[in-house]
Amino acid sequence: MIVDSHVHVGRWKYPPIEDYLPAMAQTGVKGAVLVQFIGNADNSYLTGLVAAHPGRFAAVAMVEADTHGAPAHVARLAATGLVRGVRLWAETRSPGPDPLALWRAIAAEGLVASVRGPLEDIASPRFAALLAELPELPVRLEHVGFTTYPDADRAAFDRFLALAARPLTYTMWGGFHANSGTPYPYPDADPYLRETVAAYGARRITWSGDWNRPDPAPGDYAAAVRHVLERPYLTEDDQRQILGGAARELFGLAP
Repeated sequence: MIVDSHVHVGRWKYPPIEDYLPAMAQTGVKGAVLVQFIGNADNSYLTGLVAAHPGRFAAVAMVEADTHGAPAHVARLAATGLVRGVRLWAETRSPGPDPLALWRAIAAEGLVASVRGPLEDIASPRFAALLAELPELPVRLEHVGFTTYPDADRAAFDRFLALAARPLTYTMWGGFHANSGTPYPYPDADPYLRETVAAYGARRITWSGDWNRPDPAPGDYAAAVRHVLERPYLTEDDQRQILGGAARELFGLAP
């Protein structure tokens, strides 16, 4: 069961679900995590899709993170039973006396924090301290921590790898078309991806086929699946975990 763990659909900015369903069928993708896009805290479209397709889709919402009401918004979203995560930046902090109030609300509701970079913020001591403060919070670091290839800051990437010592920290393969200096199959990314597997293990790596990439060519989505299947350092079980198993477990999708 292939699961794309990072798909944007919407009423504006991104195409509707009706455009994505044929791509799923053609590529053999059976489930998807629908992730809210930046600038939109109205999650009703995504939650409606989860309700209409139980077990097939999960939703990662966004809230207005810099407001006092953001933690309560998280609680309301969780109460619907239709949201599995909240998207925010590594440097997101709440106003008021507790800068981690939003992060604590995500943890208290049993949701996943899907975290954006840049890599320097994900690899910062501030973020490591945040994770140490909330050991019960599942965290998914998007796009391999927003690593760029082949010129990533080596010390920062090493700190990103070190976050794997925390059992509830996951990462995500995707975004190679934007972050790699070479075209498919992105050979300059391979040394980094090999290290990511060694640190996190395939059971804590989710996958995205970048269906939303700008100006996609025919076959790009299927090529993103092949990119995983053709990595010589992955076992068959690794492939199964990255292409679906890790996302099903993390986001509660039906097997």
